[in-house]
Amino acid sequence: MISCTDFIAAYSELFSFVEERHGRQEVSRLWLYLFRPTGGGIPLIDFIKREGLRGCFSYWAGTLSEETADFTMYLSEKRGYFRLVMHRCPSKGRLLTLGETKGITPYRDYCLHCDSYRSAAEEAGLGYIYDFTDMDSASCSILIFDPKVFDGRIIVDPDTEVMERRASDNAYYHPDFHSSMNMGIQYLGEKYGTDEVRAYLLRYANNIYKNDINDIRRGGLAAIKGIVEESYRKERASDAVSTELRNDALRIFIDYCPAVRHLRSTGRSVSPWFRYTTETVLEELAGMAGYRFAAEAYDEETGQAQYAIFA
Repeated sequence: MISCTDFIAAYSELFSFVEERHGRQEVSRLWLYLFRPTGGGIPLIDFIKREGLRGCFSYWAGTLSEETADFTMYLSEKRGYFRLVMHRCPSKGRLLTLGETKGITPYRDYCLHCDSYRSAAEEAGLGYIYDFTDMDSASCSILIFDPKVFDGRIIVDPDTEVMERRASDNAYYHPDFHSSMNMGIQYLGEKYGTDEVRAYLLRYANNIYKNDINDIRRGGLAAIKGIVEESYRKERASDAVSTELRNDALRIFIDYCPAVRHLRSTGRSVSPWFRYTTETVLEELAGMAGYRFAAEAYDEETGQAQYAIFA
């Protein structure tokens, strides 16, 4: 499983993979698919339908706190505007850090995918302006407004609600990233088939672990065991995994997949290709250490699974 705390690298790698294989326009089509305002994916549209302009405030208050962003938000329902000022984007900021620590090259147009939130705003009859001026330093701003009320002036007065957060205010844990991973895998599988899903995940595994490959080779099965257990610890689901290491073989038992559990609990359908986000990555880790891999069991409903890595 790719932990939600490791999702940003997977997102960036997905965009790079799609452009290299299918061209830049296909990346734009992927973004439209991911952000389409149907209510079954990225849920901004659901918040706006329930709360109007205030829904923008509610949506980003939750997601950006879970992503540990540095941001300030303004909501003036009287003047008809919502403004989000991102002082330090957690996604782009993490990519820049991963570039230094893991040698990953961020997708060159990564920040532009957030312009796809526009579809939800415009579906609800709202205006949307995205300022990318400082995106190379992981900063940006969004203005969403009611064209029937907003007069073009951003005025902060006693009726304006203001929320300011710093990364240190929260712990980084945003399980709804699993929804975007699920949709991305579904897009590749539906349009291009299983081989394309696996090719993308192989790219991700090789790039995210390329600086660790010597440690994985030296550590062998024990190193892979540590990576698996750390992934579930990050998911706050250590109870979901158990391992057995003996006789030059590693057995991995997954009682439930926290990603599948989250998707089910939020009413999403789980892609039939989602299982490969675990299987393909584990298979590649096994190969890096000179071992073979077998997926012995998998339950589509819960993600319960059993894997073996052996000589």
